[in-house]
Amino acid sequence: MDAFEYSAIDAGGAKRSGTLMAGSAREARDLLRARALTPLDLNPSRKKKATSGAVEAAGKFGSGKIKHKDLTRATRQLAILIDASTPVEDALRVTAMQFEKSPMKGVLLSIRSQVVEGSTLSQALRSQPQAFSDLYTAMVASGETSSRLPEVLLRLADDLEAAQAIRRKIAGATAYPLVLSAVALIVVVVLMIFVVPKVVEQFDTFGQSLPPLTIATIWLSEFLQRYGLLLCGLIIAGSVGVRFGLKTPFLRRRWDALKLRLPLTGRLHRDVNAARFSRTMAGLISSGTPALAAMETAQHTLRNTVMRDAMGAAVERVRSGAPMSAALKETGVFPPLVTQMVIGGEVSGDTGTMFAKSADYLEDEFNAQTTVFLTLLEPAIIIMLAGVVLLVVAAIFLPILQLNTLAY
Repeated sequence: MDAFEYSAIDAGGAKRSGTLMAGSAREARDLLRARALTPLDLNPSRKKKATSGAVEAAGKFGSGKIKHKDLTRATRQLAILIDASTPVEDALRVTAMQFEKSPMKGVLLSIRSQVVEGSTLSQALRSQPQAFSDLYTAMVASGETSSRLPEVLLRLADDLEAAQAIRRKIAGATAYPLVLSAVALIVVVVLMIFVVPKVVEQFDTFGQSLPPLTIATIWLSEFLQRYGLLLCGLIIAGSVGVRFGLKTPFLRRRWDALKLRLPLTGRLHRDVNAARFSRTMAGLISSGTPALAAMETAQHTLRNTVMRDAMGAAVERVRSGAPMSAALKETGVFPPLVTQMVIGGEVSGDTGTMFAKSADYLEDEFNAQTTVFLTLLEPAIIIMLAGVVLLVVAAIFLPILQLNTLAY
C-alpha cells in the first residue's frame, strides 16, 4: 500500500488536497470518488518511502507482544497530541516514530493507514486485539461519541500508569526475597547432595546410634540423590498442568472462588478488582457512556471469574430496572464501600465521581496493605530459610558433639 498526494474538488466546488493510502493510483481515484471528490491531480507522495513503510513495519514489528510500558507511552502521547488539536492520523504517525524497535510502531502505522482511509480510531484499534483490549477500544469509542477523545485517552494513560506503578512496586519488593529464596534453596540442595554424603561416611566409623534429626537428614539426602531429577521434573510438569488446568472454566472458577476466601490475601484480591472496576466505571460515565453500557464494558476489567459472573447478573438486574447500587449490593462480592458510594452518587446524580472516589480509597488501601505485607515478607523468608540451614548444620554436628560427650 502506497501514499498518494491528491488535489480534488468537492461537491461544493471547493478545492481540497491531502494524502491517502491506496494499493494503486486507480484505487486511489476510486477512493476519492467514493468521498464525493473529483480528482484533479494525483501523484505518488514524496514521502512514499516513509509512509508505505506502514505495512512493512506492521509485518516486521506488529506481530510481537506489546509491552505494557509501550502501550502506556503511546496512549499518553496520543492524548497530548490530540488535545493540542493535532489530526488523529498525524498524531498516530508522530507517536509511531517514537518506537524504533518496538512492535508498537507497526501497530500504530497500520492503525493510521485505516484512519486515513476513513475508519474511526476505535474501529482501527479493534483490528489490533493483541495491543488494545475490548475495554480500551470501548472507552475510545465512547470518547469519540461524546467528542471527549483527548480526555478519555488521558484517563486511559493515567489508569495504565497506575497499573504499571503497582506492578513495579510488587516486582521491586519481591525481587530480593525471591533471589534470596533461590540462593538459599541452591545452598541447601548442594549441602544435601554433596556435603551430607561425605559426612555420613565418617558417621559409619562412630559405632553408635545417630540422633533422629541426623537420620532424617541422611534419608532426605539419599532421596534427593536418587530421585532429585525426577522430583524436579514432576514439579515442572505439575506447574504446567496447573497452568493449563486453570484455563478450563470449571477449575478457573473454583480457583477464583478460593482466592476470595483466603484469610490474608482474599480481601486484597477483592479490593484490587473492585478498584479496577470502579476506576473504569468512573472513566466511562464521565465520558458520557450510559450507566448500563458502562457496566457491560467495565465487567471485562474483573480478572476474577466469580466477580465477573456476579457483575453479569448485576447488569441483568439493572436492565430490568433495578438501581445500580442495589444490583451491586446483591452480588455479595463487592466491598460495602463501593455500594455505599454508588448510593450517594445516585442521590446526587454524579455516580462517576463517586466511583472515582471509591477507586481512590480502594487503591490507597491496597497500597498500604501490600506495603506492610511485603515489608514483613522479607524478614519472614530470611528467618524461615535460616531455620532450614540451621537444621541441616545441626544434623551434621549433633553426632560429633555426642561423640565428644561420650569421650569425656
